[in-house]
Amino acid sequence: MSGKNYTAQFQHIFEALNLQQQAAVKQIEGPVMVLAGPGTGKTQILAARIANILLSTDTLAENIL
Repeated sequence: MSGKNYTAQFQHIFEALNLQQQAAVKQIEGPVMVLAGPGTGKTQILAARIANILLSTDTLAENIL
């Protein structure tokens, strides 16, 4: 898959998030604490944040954790 397709997929996922979730995903530097109840999308935020870091920086996937 090309980089454009990854960016389009990320944009689609990002736009589906609410404003607080988008703020957590946009935060690239440092840790982020997300306090939310069950079924509120915490795992989706985590996955989107990782995607954003990989797309926005030169960080390699094996350096994420």
